[in-house]
Amino acid sequence: MAKSVLTPEMLAPYLQVEAEQSIRPAEDFTKQVMDYYVLGEDKTGYKMPWPILDEKFRLRTGECTLLGGVNSSGKSLALGQVALNCMTQGAKVLSVSLEMSPRSQLIRLWRQSSLKPKPDINDGLELQQWTKDKLYFFDKEGAIDMTTLEAGIRYSIDTYETDMILVDSLMTISGIKNDDYSAQKDVVCRLCDLARDLEVHIILVAHARKSFSVTDKIDRFSIRGAGELTDRVDNVILLQRYYNDDPLEADCYVAISKARHWDMAECEIDLWMDRASLNLLMADQVAKSNLPSYGEREESNLTSYRGREESSKSEAPF
Repeated sequence: MAKSVLTPEMLAPYLQVEAEQSIRPAEDFTKQVMDYYVLGEDKTGYKMPWPILDEKFRLRTGECTLLGGVNSSGKSLALGQVALNCMTQGAKVLSVSLEMSPRSQLIRLWRQSSLKPKPDINDGLELQQWTKDKLYFFDKEGAIDMTTLEAGIRYSIDTYETDMILVDSLMTISGIKNDDYSAQKDVVCRLCDLARDLEVHIILVAHARKSFSVTDKIDRFSIRGAGELTDRVDNVILLQRYYNDDPLEADCYVAISKARHWDMAECEIDLWMDRASLNLLMADQVAKSNLPSYGEREESNLTSYRGREESSKSEAPF
């Protein structure tokens, strides 16, 4: 597929989109509520990579999720795993990573999808074939203004039918300073409106505030920037490393800290890093490739990976 060079002329129709506003009676929404209860739409959305969450939480269209954590906690790593997992369920993903080039992202995705520390050319070609109509990159590094980002997202939805948008990260959107809370709030509000109006899911990566120690537990109020950031989004997911001395202990945990449209979904899950594939897994979970020709790894457990020397854990590329 030929690449799309986003010229100002191509983006122009997507730069000015007026939101339709109206006042409607309650009965206009009755069918939508019936679909929710009768057709099981309360359990729609893309599943996360960790099966324990299947009935508790999913990534629904029309919602915006904030993925937060301190530097080097593994946010981008987990984001790649989430993207692969969503693509197996039919998602079409647009990655807007202003901190990592498409090349760097694909280097990780080759490894995460093949389950191998050194994927071969066949692994890469199979991933390329499998993702040719599922995965797209906004090829831009450094910073981007919100107007151009919004136009690019609309273009990808209209042209490639993307429905899962990954924005990594909030602070790389130009014009936003660390103490400019109004600008931060405006960006998050616009992304939330985009997700709702265009019926896609947007995951926005944000950083947690620095504390005295990397082991200090964070919560959604630890997210750096305006307090309204976590108020406005639909969901907040936190990722934090443990930095345990015991290599058999969990490497990190993921927390569903906020889930506006899910009842009692808040929870924490301990995760171990599979050294070969860089996938984060639950204690009883086996690494599974997303590629069609791969099955589950023959090993029934991951002890050989979790039990490596402490030095291996410290070198793990979170």
